[in-house]
Amino acid sequence: MDHPDTRPQGAFSALLADQDLTHLELVLARSLECDFGGPILPPGYWRERLAEVTRASHLSHTQIQTVHRLYLRIDAFETAERQRDEERSRAANAAAPIADAGRVRKPRSA
Repeated sequence: MDHPDTRPQGAFSALLADQDLTHLELVLARSLECDFGGPILPPGYWRERLAEVTRASHLSHTQIQTVHRLYLRIDAFETAERQRDEERSRAANAAAPIADAGRVRKPRSA
């Protein structure tokens, strides 16, 4: 049995998508700012939200560009997070020998 396309169409669809995308632009940026030591919601959540908007509506070219821009923002966040993690790891590895050099070692008993 064929299922008809039940997505909203026309002006109503465009309005709903615009509202969703405007909301996502605002909250996604704030969520990824990491003011609390990490994102409020993980990048995977935002990817799924964008996918939902894309599936639920017939998007215009401008709306598709907005979706792509938001995906790029998530990608940039993930890249920056990986770089910060690598820098922290390198700093921790570089500090480990210094910490070891400062410790007094007990002589081994026979």
